[in-house]
Amino acid sequence: MNSDQVKEEKSDGNVINGYVNMNSKPVEISMRKTNWRSIYLITAFTFLDGIQFSMFFISLWPYLNTIDPTASVTFFGIITAGFSFGQAISAPLFGFWMNKAKTIRPVLCFAFILMLVSNGVYACTEFFPQHQRKYIMLVARFLIGFGAGDMAVMRAYSATASNIKDRARAVSLVTSSYVFGLVVGPGLQVIFEPFGYPGFKLFGLFHFDMYTAPAWFSALTDLLSIILLWTIFVEEYAGILTKEEKNNPLITLPKPKKLPISICIATRFSASFIITNNETVGTMFCMAMFDWTNKEAVKYFGLIQLGQSVVNVFISLSFAWKLGDYVNIHNKERITTIIGLTTGLIYHLVTFAWPFLPEKVSGYVVYSNSSTTEIIGCYKSEYSWCNYTHQVPLLAYILGNILLRSFTFPVTLTPMAILYSKILGSRRQGTMTGILFMSGSIARIIGPILVSIIFEHYGPEATWSIQIGVIFITILLWIIFYSKIVPLETSPKLKPGESYKYSNGIKYKL
Repeated sequence: MNSDQVKEEKSDGNVINGYVNMNSKPVEISMRKTNWRSIYLITAFTFLDGIQFSMFFISLWPYLNTIDPTASVTFFGIITAGFSFGQAISAPLFGFWMNKAKTIRPVLCFAFILMLVSNGVYACTEFFPQHQRKYIMLVARFLIGFGAGDMAVMRAYSATASNIKDRARAVSLVTSSYVFGLVVGPGLQVIFEPFGYPGFKLFGLFHFDMYTAPAWFSALTDLLSIILLWTIFVEEYAGILTKEEKNNPLITLPKPKKLPISICIATRFSASFIITNNETVGTMFCMAMFDWTNKEAVKYFGLIQLGQSVVNVFISLSFAWKLGDYVNIHNKERITTIIGLTTGLIYHLVTFAWPFLPEKVSGYVVYSNSSTTEIIGCYKSEYSWCNYTHQVPLLAYILGNILLRSFTFPVTLTPMAILYSKILGSRRQGTMTGILFMSGSIARIIGPILVSIIFEHYGPEATWSIQIGVIFITILLWIIFYSKIVPLETSPKLKPGESYKYSNGIKYKL
């Protein structure tokens, strides 16, 4: 026992594993340098993952409806949920794998290869008999989603590869890039729209058209990611306690608090629920509300998404450049998250099909050309809600999406991600980040199935009402527990009688 430690019977001091620390000097965690090149590369991978998730939503329903007209809206919801079901399984598994292996390269390589192969299968769905196509599409989207569990690994890496000073910027970059990818993805579909359907054949064999082009593009980005991962990526960790720091009794890292973690996980669930629901029924909503054909829906809804991406670029760059540091330094993560959620609530109120709106949705007409037959408008003989649903003004829908919805998710998810990493502390975060992403994936499993059924049977009013309720409850959680949702303190000061658990035991003050 050295001069700085005395037996527990002493009346004052911090007790560490049975000994009282009388040293009043603070011991700081070493500040290792952040490898920004690895963070930037992970940011690029994350952006491409976001694109792969969202780029298919505009064309997925028209594509399914074209190659298998017998497929129902409900089965389309199952296909949409298939991606998220795969990610819900893989995210915590990949996070656990990352923590145990203490490296992310093999995890990411496996994920990229799986997504590459699965995108190829999706693009070749038409090679299968018609009655099998919807099932092939379901399997392909499930496997792509399973590979997308790598998002948890990359987010956890951004938090632990950066030092405490740089963590806000690193997490902002990776989180914003994913949200940016979610918004840009549907807008990229506009680029492929001129190819039309059935397009042309690659090498005289593979179909390349406005429906399969996103899959071929995604497969190409997966191949590029694999090459970059094994050539220029350097894996370093500046935000994890070293072995010497872990063994230093004067440096303790308390276990994370469950309440703020739970609220962050619930918020991730809510945000993913809303994002996916809007993407799931967005095309069908526009086709019924504004009398768009399949091709017009792909084009115009894609342009709306492209408008969102412009606003999203500005917000994402703001967080990655200065806003993320400002939010971090001044501890504004909580209020910023609440502002983002409130904007989402306003969006749903603006685009709600209120009964007092002047016009109702129109009936339907049958449109035919040489190769396809389409139903345009709201199919009243199929959907009873077409008889009483009022039409949302197109301008309100466009402006609501571009000015409100594009603002909602980066302003909600980016500061929350910064705060979540601070709540977990300077430890490996793979498993817990995997659980965070799993909650979002579960929302994307439940959401598309639930919302597609509700939309089919009860229309947009009921669909929007559910989403308003989810956002409102989430905002209440942040307001009620505002004072509890705070970062984890390393070696916090204790009052007499207080204690906390950490990896090497219990610390308490007499």
